[in-house]
Amino acid sequence: MTDRERFRPFTGDTEKRIRLANAPLALVLCQVRWPDFNHLQGDLTEVAQAFGSALDEYPLVSRIDEVAYTITPEGVTQAPGERIYQWRSIDDAWHINLSRRFASLYCTSYTSFPDLLARLEQALDVIASKVRIPLIERLGIRYVNRLADPRLVENLAEYVRPEVLGYASLSGETGDAQLVSTANHARYMVDDAALQVRSGLLPADETVDPALTPLQQSSWVLDLDASLERIMPLDVSAVLAEASRLSDIAYDFFKYISTEGFLKEFGEDV
Repeated sequence: MTDRERFRPFTGDTEKRIRLANAPLALVLCQVRWPDFNHLQGDLTEVAQAFGSALDEYPLVSRIDEVAYTITPEGVTQAPGERIYQWRSIDDAWHINLSRRFASLYCTSYTSFPDLLARLEQALDVIASKVRIPLIERLGIRYVNRLADPRLVENLAEYVRPEVLGYASLSGETGDAQLVSTANHARYMVDDAALQVRSGLLPADETVDPALTPLQQSSWVLDLDASLERIMPLDVSAVLAEASRLSDIAYDFFKYISTEGFLKEFGEDV
């Protein structure tokens, strides 16, 4: 793809680019969501088979049956939820999920945005041709950064701006109290796009997303979720352009809150 104009709503800096040789990205996810369509009611097996037949790079297939919970005066009852079809790459790094209302592409071994965009373009082409989706109502891109090294977690102020840390920046006066978990949340609007920022400490055996395996030690997470909610035709080029804009929003916020210590720690490569 040709070089494009970068969108920098937080820093205003379109010149400097941050490329980390050892970025702590644990999960990168893109999702498109659409309204209910008549032709997708009922059994999705045939649609899923047609969709999967066009995904040569994702030969491993599985099905996930969600469970829906209903709370009534008599108590909580369970009922079958949506069935999600999933295809995975041989190395299990890349996944594509399909359900009645959405499709998502995510990876746990991120290399570059051009690679992500190329895979998203392929997925959108298949969604348009095999699932026959004419329009979407939501587009989202999410980046989950996770720090697990105790040396880093104990010295977070060296790597990100203190405003992002919340209670994690308070250590107490005596050292007798140990902070186990925190949850900080902010929502920004950038024109018609939203950026949800979540950060905080997670105790051992907890995770922010089912796609991420919980760790056996505590960790600190920075979860950036940029999204656009509006009805738009599933024009692949237009959706890719919007995906790039959303990625820029999340990237620029990351750039805005990172310190020089973070860049040195994770190997700045510009």
